Amino acid sequence: MVSLTGVTRTVRLPDDQELHILKGVDLAVHAGDHTAIIGRSGGGKSTLLNLIGLLDLPSSGEVRFLGEPVAHLSSNARARLRGSSVGFVFQQFNLLPGRSALDNVITPLLYARGTAFWRRRELAMEMLDRVGLSARADVMPNMLSGGEQQRVAIARALVRKPRLILADEPTGALDVETGQTVMALLDTVATESGSALLTITHDVNVAALASACYRLESGVLTGAEIPAHPDPEGMAPTVPAGFSAAASAGVAS
Repeated sequence: MVSLTGVTRTVRLPDDQELHILKGVDLAVHAGDHTAIIGRSGGGKSTLLNLIGLLDLPSSGEVRFLGEPVAHLSSNARARLRGSSVGFVFQQFNLLPGRSALDNVITPLLYARGTAFWRRRELAMEMLDRVGLSARADVMPNMLSGGEQQRVAIARALVRKPRLILADEPTGALDVETGQTVMALLDTVATESGSALLTITHDVNVAALASACYRLESGVLTGAEIPAHPDPEGMAPTVPAGFSAAASAGVAS
């Protein structure tokens, strides 16, 4: 899916000194995997996410996406590949405030050539149903709870069936209980879709859901051991069967 080999990222500061943000990072994310990267703020997590999400290029080393090196791709080619193959879930939801939940989920499909309007709406409604919000399709973001907004964001990220989902602190703006349920939902829907999921987080309870975990500190990526139950009172619950009906009734909103 995505592989990084010996990747570095360096920026030049105003005083002409160099800041080494990433230092020789090696990482492989495979289809169907859930990988977590933990670490403190300023450790390089966002920079790494930008490289994996084809938003930036490394200073040295190699990034491969679907087996192909991305260094030779133009910015437009990377944007097309990103739009068709990568879904993003952010901490702050980033929903369009003047658009309904349904319209927000439809937005990525506007760039899918050959998809008729009725089919875009159908796909978006299917995805809202999967995250338990089909009954809230016409509601504006400011009338949704934080958990509901993040579930809309998950539906938007998945509506084009991306190969890779990048989640940047997806529970950071939510209370613990809502964050647990949202993260369990994201993990479940990604698994059902066959998408690789990469989660950037500082929360070991979130990282505990992943099949592989790494720690990024001062630009250096190393393997990390996460206890099976790092916080018994903070573990994410299993998404129940028939989640759509339960969520529409107000569960984890």
